[in-house]
Amino acid sequence: VPVSSRVSAKIQQLVNTLKRPKRPPLREFFVDDFEELLEVQQPDPNLPKAEGAQMVAMRGEQLGVVTNWPPSLEAALQRWGTISPKAPCLTTMDTNGKPLYVLTYGKLWSRSVKVAYNLLHKLGTKQEPLVRPGDRVALVFPNNDPGAFMTAFYGCLLAEVVPVPIEVPLTRKDAGSQQIGFLLGSCGVTVALTSDACHKGLPKSPTGEIPQFKGWPKVLWFVPESKHLSKPPRDWFPQIKDANQDTAYIEYKTCKDGGVLGVTVTRTAMLTHCQALTQSCSYTEAETIVNVLDFKKDVGLWHAVLTSVMNMMHIISIPYALMKVNPLSWIQKVCQFKGNPNIPVGSRIKQVRGANF
Repeated sequence: VPVSSRVSAKIQQLVNTLKRPKRPPLREFFVDDFEELLEVQQPDPNLPKAEGAQMVAMRGEQLGVVTNWPPSLEAALQRWGTISPKAPCLTTMDTNGKPLYVLTYGKLWSRSVKVAYNLLHKLGTKQEPLVRPGDRVALVFPNNDPGAFMTAFYGCLLAEVVPVPIEVPLTRKDAGSQQIGFLLGSCGVTVALTSDACHKGLPKSPTGEIPQFKGWPKVLWFVPESKHLSKPPRDWFPQIKDANQDTAYIEYKTCKDGGVLGVTVTRTAMLTHCQALTQSCSYTEAETIVNVLDFKKDVGLWHAVLTSVMNMMHIISIPYALMKVNPLSWIQKVCQFKGNPNIPVGSRIKQVRGANF
């Protein structure tokens, strides 16, 4: 039977390919360089010799010892909320670069107390409350609402509840791909706090209920805004304790393999971190900070939510949508809030950026 030469060539090429080893020999993976490691490298006599005196480490100036640190962040918030209630705490900008609202320390304190009371007494029943001190709750807030996030965060601290800030799930598929449900399930989260606008934007079933996201535990969605909260009794106050080894909040990071790793931060570590940042950045009382980072995690959380409240500083929050349209918007806010040209901008107003820390 006549055979086409072209077909025979292809078959022969396939046979030759199958005969080749799939992996290189084992000896090619290892190089015996033990003898080279034993050899002492002799200095080149032609190299120029070093000149000058030998360098020694210089001892820097000692950090100032501060004796009036607050015993906890909750105590600092109570102090500023009662002594300086009208002092500005947070100014949020809209997408056009105009101030959206100003949150004072008095409002932050009163709203946080209201959130703490409702978390402990209005969820569940009196015999079986849904949230107890030490439980973990999720904070699901968008990147353009730092005021609601700060109120919920400090409300959890006052109630001795551990907040777990996470990103807003846009779709059911998005929630499953981020593996946030594994984190929430490991933390035993049963309640999720969110803003009113974010709650309306979450995906809903035909009956109007928020469906259970893929991989998430079953959670109760709670909007901690004033119109949805009950006013606490006059004789009820949160118990302000000194910083201890109890868990303050839980952050998370995404590993290279896509897994989610939770990071537990104690109340003592949180307070010590704020003290270290205050001294290293030379923060002073009533100073102004421009924040262009995500206020829910990492550097943005450390400076714009924690350290700022400890020092009664004023935060100017620039949303990502405004930075995307106008990358120089933060410079305009520096000139707007500190417009004296005779004062060095760097000494009076600080910008929270990842490259600086």
